Amino acid sequence: MKRQNTVFLLIVVSLMVFANTANADNYSSQIDSIMSSYNLQNLLSESAPQQQVNGAYRMVELLEIIARKNGCSSTEISSVMSSFNLQNLLSKSAPQQLVNGLYRTVDLLELTARKLNCDSDKIDSIMSTYNLQNLLADSAPQQAVNGSYRTVELLELISRKYRCDSGKVDSIMSSFSLQNLLSKSAPQQLVNGTYRTVELLEQIARKLGCGSGKIDSIMSSFNLQNLLSKSAVQQAVNGLYRSVELLELIAREL
Repeated sequence: MKRQNTVFLLIVVSLMVFANTANADNYSSQIDSIMSSYNLQNLLSESAPQQQVNGAYRMVELLEIIARKNGCSSTEISSVMSSFNLQNLLSKSAPQQLVNGLYRTVDLLELTARKLNCDSDKIDSIMSTYNLQNLLADSAPQQAVNGSYRTVELLELISRKYRCDSGKVDSIMSSFSLQNLLSKSAPQQLVNGTYRTVELLEQIARKLGCGSGKIDSIMSSFNLQNLLSKSAVQQAVNGLYRSVELLELIAREL
């Protein structure tokens, strides 16, 4: 009887190992596919707004994987992705697609933040602001700012939950507040949101132990492309693209 129990346990353990390996391989294949799409869509994009959509859409797809890896509800994730696909069909322009990508980013980060047991009152406050600012927004650019700003606020909670360097997180959030005051337009606010997103994702990636060489390379590209950018629209592309690259590292590391 003991031998039968031992054999049974070995079979169960073996099946669990196989399932985990299969899931890991499946996630790896999905990430590879997303990054292939990222590179292809960059080549096919004919303008910076189309590049912004490419960045935002790939962020959603990577955050879906991250949410699943963190054990978020598959039903809730599926609901977000259904909305993502529907709103893509209903969007009539790149600015509307960008809003779709940034709004679904917020939705997936909310699920992740709640699963990580971040402060529920703070999450509720951020999501209340998200819904209110959506109602008050008079244009797609203003909605995009709403999505980008709420992304920063949720990433702050997540970075603190991961116990990232509090001094660096504080500095990023101070810059976020200052740059918001200095911004004179929605495109400039979008740059503020996307740049702070990159900086917070850098902290999370480093805390999770993603390769420092790869992170350094992404941040070098971030700084270089910022210098080369000739407009806020191009800067926002830089922020969104570097966010995709950092999310790829995070998705692979989890």
